Amino acid sequence: MISKNPYRLAALLIMMIVTLSACQSTSNKNTRNAPLAVGPNAMGQDSYSTAKALPQSNIFLDVAVPVFDPGLPMDGNKVDYDELDEMDIWPQLRRAEAKRFAVETKRAIAATRAFGSVSVVPDANTSADLYVLGTVLHSDSEFVRLKVTVVDSSGEPLDSEEFEHQVSKSYFRDALNKGKDPYQPVFDEVGDYVYRLLMDLSEQEKQTLKNTSLVRYAHYYSPEAFKDYLKVSIDRKNGTRFYKYELNGMPAADDAMLQRIEVLRNQEMLFVDRLQDQFDVFQQSTDDPYHEWQRETLPEAVRAREARAERNAKAVVGTLGFIAALALGNNSNSTSTSVAKTAGALGSVWLLKDAYQANQNLKVASAVIDEMGQGLDLTLSPQVMEFNEQQVELSGTAAEQYQQWKAHLRKMYHLETSAN
Repeated sequence: MISKNPYRLAALLIMMIVTLSACQSTSNKNTRNAPLAVGPNAMGQDSYSTAKALPQSNIFLDVAVPVFDPGLPMDGNKVDYDELDEMDIWPQLRRAEAKRFAVETKRAIAATRAFGSVSVVPDANTSADLYVLGTVLHSDSEFVRLKVTVVDSSGEPLDSEEFEHQVSKSYFRDALNKGKDPYQPVFDEVGDYVYRLLMDLSEQEKQTLKNTSLVRYAHYYSPEAFKDYLKVSIDRKNGTRFYKYELNGMPAADDAMLQRIEVLRNQEMLFVDRLQDQFDVFQQSTDDPYHEWQRETLPEAVRAREARAERNAKAVVGTLGFIAALALGNNSNSTSTSVAKTAGALGSVWLLKDAYQANQNLKVASAVIDEMGQGLDLTLSPQVMEFNEQQVELSGTAAEQYQQWKAHLRKMYHLETSAN
């Protein structure tokens, strides 16, 4: 209901305008409260040391980081291009980011020096003790937001968390930042997050995960021979349904079939190791254009956000102006009130026009971001792998090459077992 007190309404309108204006301008004050310290080891620690304090352990878990989900809006199994346009997402850029972010996450996790192998893989269909599953929720060169879920080899999600980082609009003014990734802090946070989850695991739990990884791999090659060692069920945690794998026991260490499968597993890991070189080449080849995109579009992303805020604020003020003009008109027929009503209405029209113009500026900024996002994608060169004096040429995408190699290893296993 509109208030019948025009003065009260006008005062309310003024207060809201002042509040909106105040939200547009906040002052950032740099405070330096750190104590003064000089001389060797004045702080009691080496500021450059990033090594983690690790407990004594001989069990190092292997980590797989599948290429991130690019977070494209989907309509069933197809990309919803209308929603894609509304969200200002350039699909090729986002797919490239999905690979780049997986590589950066791998590097951050490996930097903790708390794990065994840490590998980027095309998807989660691989053997590992821990899986770090990432989704790109947002990325526009100013803000990056990721969702990360860590799953162990039993199939159970250990935890899930979202991470966000805002790049300062002055980041690229500092020459010391040249060649650096402005998103790096968010990957460091993810690395620390995975490290903390590791610290929560006991030695017995880690050994169980190692055993589960091995038996699951053996079960993949020979379900009949290893079915009694593995119980498979569907479980639920925090609303998520997942396949749960529980050990019923372990085959003997000298089991001939298990030893043969371990040889195959080492061959698969050899391919994964080679794949790391491919991802590193992709990362290096896209570093310059991607960082250029970040540098060029950062001010545009800031302008787009400010234009969006300006549009929303002016639209609200314009609407309030119409309400105030209507209230004044309903409460008096005097000439002064009529003038106030007309002035209020006209003022609101101009405010809404400004809001529309702000929206146009937003579209222009988004177009610049889209244009800069073209031309970044991953291509893998064919490669030749050899096992037991047999060569196989792999071609296609990373996922296709990986599946071809796994299929070849499985074929070799069945040929050997049938011969025996």
